[in-house]
Amino acid sequence: MKIGIVGPADRAVAWEEHLRPHRSVKEVVITAHIKDIGDVDACLILEDSDDKVNILLKAIRMGYHSFMVSSLPTSQSDIEKIYHTAEEANVLLQFAHWPTFAPASQWMSQKVSKPTFLNIVREISYTQFLENNHSLDYYWIDELAYSLKWINGNVHHIDVNTVNLQAGKDRAIHLLLRFDSGATANIFVNSCSSTNRHQRFAADQTFLLDCDVHSQSVRLGKNNDQQHLFFEKQSFDATRAAEIASTQFLKSIQLNKATQFNGYDLLKLANEVSRIKDRLL
Repeated sequence: MKIGIVGPADRAVAWEEHLRPHRSVKEVVITAHIKDIGDVDACLILEDSDDKVNILLKAIRMGYHSFMVSSLPTSQSDIEKIYHTAEEANVLLQFAHWPTFAPASQWMSQKVSKPTFLNIVREISYTQFLENNHSLDYYWIDELAYSLKWINGNVHHIDVNTVNLQAGKDRAIHLLLRFDSGATANIFVNSCSSTNRHQRFAADQTFLLDCDVHSQSVRLGKNNDQQHLFFEKQSFDATRAAEIASTQFLKSIQLNKATQFNGYDLLKLANEVSRIKDRLL
């Protein structure tokens, strides 16, 4: 395959290093503009400007399988346009939802394919929150996307509670999702903590998983023959997420199957975000 990379040269070179080791990749083309990409089989779009959706739509209309390496689009109308354009063009899409591609997440989803219980706590120190310059929405949408993708079912009920002072900005949010399958997802995000903490706890009928997201370490618990709980621990290298994402993208193209975080996943996310924001009005 011939793969194009659209974006700044320094980032493009880093992504080229993830692509080159794959035997299916014969050539990599780097360009700053989508119009100059030439005849390629697929492209990576390293763009986080306001024009990123238009660039992606151009790539889709040119018939390129596309991996958008940027923050997730949030406009529901943009997402619907992206999804339907890709369906009409019969091209594969992948989006860089890093919680899905994190090595610990990949291992956890192999152990528990569809959790019946998921609890996520993300606390960001207020100093870091100000430095990162992301809104509270950025954090809870990230965790919501992770929950929807892993549990992979229809949400029939959502409870939403926020913390704000004197009708000011939301400082924390609590979401409780109930799925048709009976599964539940509990998400708490706090932007004014004194310390950073990011924990995900999941379980089905066989295993429980306790993940420290920052360290990418996971404790897997299960019962032995005497019904005593015992644990094994796994640690993962967080820097492998980009390698995993590029590998999954190439495999999806070769096998002509849906990518791990695709246009349909993004559309489902947009629908639930819209429901939640309606509740916040």
